[in-house]
Amino acid sequence: MMVTKAVFAFTLSLAAFAQTPDTWQTATDLPGLDQSGLSAQQKRLLLNLLRTEGCNCGCTMKIAECRVRDPKCGRSHGLAEMTIRELREGKSVDAVSAELKRKMDEAPPLLDEPVSIPIDGDPVKGAGNAKITLVEFSDFQ
Repeated sequence: MMVTKAVFAFTLSLAAFAQTPDTWQTATDLPGLDQSGLSAQQKRLLLNLLRTEGCNCGCTMKIAECRVRDPKCGRSHGLAEMTIRELREGKSVDAVSAELKRKMDEAPPLLDEPVSIPIDGDPVKGAGNAKITLVEFSDFQ
């Protein structure tokens, strides 16, 4: 029984090692991206672009790297989706690369999407119909 547990633990450690952060350099399926409708050549171009062009979320990673290490990043997802869309439309690699570079000049957003926080019954100040609500979390211990 002890040998079985050791083999199982070793197998788990190998699986964890196989998922090293460098898998973005060889991954062919990136989290959250639909590559259907792309030819084999377009998929190769897509992966090459995503592995060489940088993400503009402030992470300093390549787009593919950001997709693997931070699958919730809305910026890398948007850049990758834009790349897929433009390749599907038949745009050249140079045109897609130029558009990615143009997007890199855009400032990263403060938040990808507004976050809804329920505040019903909590003490508030100000108008109930304000466009922006600031929520302060405090711990007075």
